Amino acid sequence: MINYSYSVTTPIAWGGIVRTLSAFICTLIIGTWSIAGSAVAGASDNGAADNKDKLSAADIIAKHLAAAGGKDTLAKVKSRVAIGTAAKDSEAGVPMAVMSEAPNRVSAMYQFRAFNWQLTYDGSKPIVRPLLSRANSPVLQKYQEMLATGTMFNGISLYNVLSQADAGDVKLEAKGIKKVKGKPAYTVEMKRGKDKALLYFDQDTFMWVRTDYGSVQLTREMGQLTNAIESKDQETTCDFYVETSDFRQVDGMTLPFKLEIVATAPLLTQKNVGTIVATISEYKHNVPIDPKMFQ
Repeated sequence: MINYSYSVTTPIAWGGIVRTLSAFICTLIIGTWSIAGSAVAGASDNGAADNKDKLSAADIIAKHLAAAGGKDTLAKVKSRVAIGTAAKDSEAGVPMAVMSEAPNRVSAMYQFRAFNWQLTYDGSKPIVRPLLSRANSPVLQKYQEMLATGTMFNGISLYNVLSQADAGDVKLEAKGIKKVKGKPAYTVEMKRGKDKALLYFDQDTFMWVRTDYGSVQLTREMGQLTNAIESKDQETTCDFYVETSDFRQVDGMTLPFKLEIVATAPLLTQKNVGTIVATISEYKHNVPIDPKMFQ
């Protein structure tokens, strides 16, 4: 039986949020020139590819910010509310919203049937509800770490470490190219104090498409493991990440309309590891947000 404890509280007031609720060779001479020309072109193409691979972290971040709308446009946004629906297991979609205020507050609310899932950073500390049992504390701690990095929800949130990249305490380092869902992406390692994450930016669009946060060992004490992931020592590793996709133009900015977050039992009831997928339907900018949303 899964160790799971939380208090079912009155759903957090959504007010207007719920309501308002991406020529081949023909002669030897021509052939010789063609081959020579191809060699030069090939060298040029390879050089361009090499230059692409060698982009610095600062270059990648600058190109991302430009593609997202530009620093000036982004700086004008002081608050943002992303409204949509989210689904887990085989349940129908439920209301969700990601609310954020510059420079350092963000809160996501998911109104699932049995509980409200809250992921918040109030400006100084992370808040995750419902509370999990002690056996599941590594999962709770991982979500807290994710929130503290300033990268949670990727470009959806205004609590965004990339806007603070010029600060001396933020260290960014290019880590090469990896693939996200079959497409190449630049990777940038972010370090700030004890916080660490690996950010992925699409190689063509420079959109922020994924963030990796490391892994957690799931044990039998955390919940009943299925045969598909059961091992001799009754442990399995879960990689935690956030992915964003379906980018569209909103108020002069390019923003994601799909958000996917890794989740585990007991938040999930039909599997031990999976994702919670949210579809954004609307963005609102520079609107007042009830301070209670960040508590």
